[in-house]
Amino acid sequence: MHIKQLLAPFAAYILRNIKTHKNRKRFAKLVGKFFDGTKAKTAYGFTMIAKWHDNMNRISFEGSHGIVEDFIKDLPRNSLFIDVGANQGCTSILASKVFENRHDNGVVMAFEPSPSSFNLMQKNIELNRCNNIVTFNSAVSSKKSKLYLDETNLDNSGASHISKKGCLIIAAPVKIDDVRAIYNYKNIFIKIDTEGYEMSVLEGLSELLRENFIRKLVIEIDEINLNKYGSNSEEIYKYLDKYGFKPIIGCKKGHYDEVFIEKQ
Repeated sequence: MHIKQLLAPFAAYILRNIKTHKNRKRFAKLVGKFFDGTKAKTAYGFTMIAKWHDNMNRISFEGSHGIVEDFIKDLPRNSLFIDVGANQGCTSILASKVFENRHDNGVVMAFEPSPSSFNLMQKNIELNRCNNIVTFNSAVSSKKSKLYLDETNLDNSGASHISKKGCLIIAAPVKIDDVRAIYNYKNIFIKIDTEGYEMSVLEGLSELLRENFIRKLVIEIDEINLNKYGSNSEEIYKYLDKYGFKPIIGCKKGHYDEVFIEKQ
C-alpha cells in the first residue's frame, strides 16, 4: 500500500493530462484497481480516494463535470447548495471549497442513497475537512417511502437507479423545516442527477419551489431513463415553467445537463 500511495499522485497526474476521454478511460481500466483506496489530487485541486475503474470516480480526477462544475463555481455567497445524487462527494466538496475559499456562510446538503457511495463520500468529506456539508444517506422523492436501489453496474456507480429490487433505501421530500434545521436559507441552488428519477425528486422539492426558495437548478436530462419511471423531459420543463423557471438550453433529444433559472 505504501508503494501504491507513493505512485498514486503521479498516476492521477497522468490520468488528467491524457488528451482524449477514450484514452483516459483505457488508462483508468488498466491501472485503476491497482490504485484502489489510495489518495490523490483530483482535477479540481482537492484530494479524493481513488476508485478509477468506476466512471463517477474517474471523471472527478479527469475533470469532466462540465456544466455542473460551472454551475457550482458560480454559486453566490451565503447560499445553500442541495446536491441530489451526490455519489462519492466530488460536486459537494467542490461547492464546499467554493464557499470556504470565499470565507462565507454557504452550506451543502448532500443526498446519496447508496450505502457504499455514501460511505466513500463521508471519507472524502473527512479527508478534505469540509465542515459545511450536511450529509443524508437517503433519496429525495415525492413522498416518504422505502425504495430499492439497483447497484449492479460496478463500473459506474453513477448508473445506480431506483428499481423493483436491490438495496433497500429510504426516500423523503425536502421540506422547509429541513432547511431551517441548518439555517434560514432562502437562496437555494440545486443539482439533480438521479438516473431518470428526476421528476419524483422535483416533486419532493415542491415545498421549496412553492415558497420561492429556489433560485437555480442544474438537472441531468435523459429521455430513456426518464421513460423508465413514466416521465419525460417535456414534463420536467413544464413543471419548472409552472414555478417560474426557464431553461438555458431548451428541450432536446439525447443525454445532457440543463440549467433552469428564474424568469425575469
